[in-house]
Amino acid sequence: MLFETHAWVTLNNSVAIYNVYSDELIATIPVGVTPFFPKRTPDGTKVYVPNFGSNTVSVICTNKNHVIATIPVGLAPTAVAIDPTSTTAYVTNSGSGTVSVINIPTDTVVATITVGNGPVDATVARDGSRVYVSNSTDNTVSVINPTTNAVVATIAVGTSPNGLVTSLDNTKLYVVNSGSNNVTVINTATNGLLTTITVGTNPQKIAANPVNPFLYVTNNASNNVSVISTVTNTVIATVAVGLNPLGLDVTGDGTQVWVANNGDSSISIINTATNTISAALPTAFPPRGITIGRVGSALEPGAPIDLTDPYQLEEVSESVCIIVEKVYASCQQRECFPTFLVNLPIGAGPFTFVSMTFANGIIVPGSIAITPIPSRPNFSRVQFTIQIPYTLTLRDASGAIVVLTGNLPDILKDIVLYFPPTRPEFDLNLRIETRSEVLVSPIFTATTTQLAIGSFVITKVTGLVQLLVPAFGFCPEPPLCEEFQTLELNPCLTFVDTTLTPFPSDFFPPQLDDSACFK
Repeated sequence: MLFETHAWVTLNNSVAIYNVYSDELIATIPVGVTPFFPKRTPDGTKVYVPNFGSNTVSVICTNKNHVIATIPVGLAPTAVAIDPTSTTAYVTNSGSGTVSVINIPTDTVVATITVGNGPVDATVARDGSRVYVSNSTDNTVSVINPTTNAVVATIAVGTSPNGLVTSLDNTKLYVVNSGSNNVTVINTATNGLLTTITVGTNPQKIAANPVNPFLYVTNNASNNVSVISTVTNTVIATVAVGLNPLGLDVTGDGTQVWVANNGDSSISIINTATNTISAALPTAFPPRGITIGRVGSALEPGAPIDLTDPYQLEEVSESVCIIVEKVYASCQQRECFPTFLVNLPIGAGPFTFVSMTFANGIIVPGSIAITPIPSRPNFSRVQFTIQIPYTLTLRDASGAIVVLTGNLPDILKDIVLYFPPTRPEFDLNLRIETRSEVLVSPIFTATTTQLAIGSFVITKVTGLVQLLVPAFGFCPEPPLCEEFQTLELNPCLTFVDTTLTPFPSDFFPPQLDDSACFK
């Protein structure tokens, strides 16, 4: 199944959506007032946007790119954390000193947890066992048991704690301290301090690489991003970005970091292999937060595939050479039989209708005539006859089932089809598929029943080949068949077309002043 990878960026009362691997702006969605730091659900179906200025959370459906719910929460919500099962979201209300607990399936607040003063960010342990909340005013982190929605511990950290994240192995919690320009590292088993890592000036948010043991910290006043190794707990690189970076996120394959630069209305994209800037995108308004991930819906059949996006092909496990009957050309038509009559058995009536089923149509043997069209290379006039078998099930006057079988009237086809040029030994086949249905209730008389029947007919030119193919779903709907045009021309077609035959200028007698002598 194919997916796209998007980035949701909060701007001025809106969210901009980008295709991560083409850097294309896909849509801009209005949300609440002053949206802050959004979060995508792990299953990719929704994005939760905290609206700092309207005390709400906007819920975006990622499949349709529109807001499907607006949830009232506490005062000045700033950030969202979501559990690994995509069932619960936690919203930090910086003006209320609380965390709103949202049930994701119903998009309703089911609990409110009192934490420290000025909660600004939250993260959920990778096993879902704990929720960590940074309290910027109290210089602490609240530890919540998500089963009971109770605070079970409070951890002292640096000055003005902000962004926080757990390591890939879930053994360490990293807390960004905006006021002390460092990152506190906490042992998640004991809630004890392990070390402190110095970073840039006024650090804000932190994101973990989901593939490699690295963390990325935005330094708002230094205009750069610190890259931390979780193995050594040291800064291994510093990447210059735009002005006043705030939010950031890492792509699922770990190859890119997207950074929201609030000071110059731009997005910096970091190549994690080289820790250098690979691209910079302008934004319509100063961006604040970013969340990145897969869209939780498959691409439509026939849609273009972005081969630069590793997620779009990640579920293709191997390349396979298969022998398959390839369709070189196909077209569709519809046939209708408004008054198809079936004779009824004598003496068993009256009858009631039970069902009518149809087998796939067949091409009558010996009825195919293929005539190349000289003026159109590789196109031929194709004539053949189709028969569609039916089974009509009725119930007689005694309640017994009566089954009648037969064929619908012969369908005579005269169409134009493409036949690819081939070597003499290669066999091309003409195949049909049909689907028939009863259109209205049957009409019974003493001796017959009258039915209206419609049939869809798809005609194909096929050949057996070897192909190297992944599976992309069902084939799209084929184009309409081209009717064969006979050489006989209808002169009335030209006459009734006003563009080809305009109204005659001499239809009325000329006026005296229209004469040449009076001009």
